[in-house]
Amino acid sequence: MATRIDVRVAAKGGKYLGDDIGGALVTVHDVRTGELLAQGKTSGGSGVPDLMDICVTRAEVLTVEGASVFTASLELDGPRPIRVTAYGPLAAQAAAGTASLTQWVSPGRDVNGGPQGGGFLLEIPGLLVQILNPPTHFLPSAKETPEQLKIRANVTMMCGCPIGVPPWEPALFEVSASVKSGDTYAVEFPLAFVPVEESHCGAPSQFAARWDVPANTSGQAEIYELTVTAFQQSTGNTGVGVSTLIIQPPSPKG
Repeated sequence: MATRIDVRVAAKGGKYLGDDIGGALVTVHDVRTGELLAQGKTSGGSGVPDLMDICVTRAEVLTVEGASVFTASLELDGPRPIRVTAYGPLAAQAAAGTASLTQWVSPGRDVNGGPQGGGFLLEIPGLLVQILNPPTHFLPSAKETPEQLKIRANVTMMCGCPIGVPPWEPALFEVSASVKSGDTYAVEFPLAFVPVEESHCGAPSQFAARWDVPANTSGQAEIYELTVTAFQQSTGNTGVGVSTLIIQPPSPKG
């Protein structure tokens, strides 16, 4: 018997994962056999504009108006325990996360709630951290190696909601960078929030700092690993971005 289920995916401390962040991949498996029963991608928006201002009790469900959803029809010949898994956001797969739940479903008993909410809701924790500068495998020439390098990262909720726009105030997030080169060099420092009016791209969610590039005296190329970590204390959400850069030895004089 056909049984409908609705699956929605939200960011922990944020909104639904909508099309603007690529949505989420949803898979539905039989817990006992591992059989794939359904697979697809959520489609739609991130929810109503005032979603973050809506409070619900434990007996209520969050409104699904304007929320992206994946709908599947399962052919069941009896009650089955299923595992519903979500992976996303798909537009930022380097930082994507996974969430899952298990529940019994019964033939003809749709799990889709109604207009006011319901169905399956999966919550993906974490933060999206993308290092914008320097790009991965940054390789300046020996003549162009800077004495100081600007490190810049874009940090958002997993739904793509920007930091710097209420209720995601910059003071609620800690963003830092660490730079390492083997066992010989390690430094860590904070990245400061860059207000929109001071950002060269006019965008929110920007964090930046300057790093003093060590002089290369080894006579060979030195590889540095840059790690940017973001932390939201109120939720425990954490995100990490990693990049590498190669500093060349000075060009021989002559």
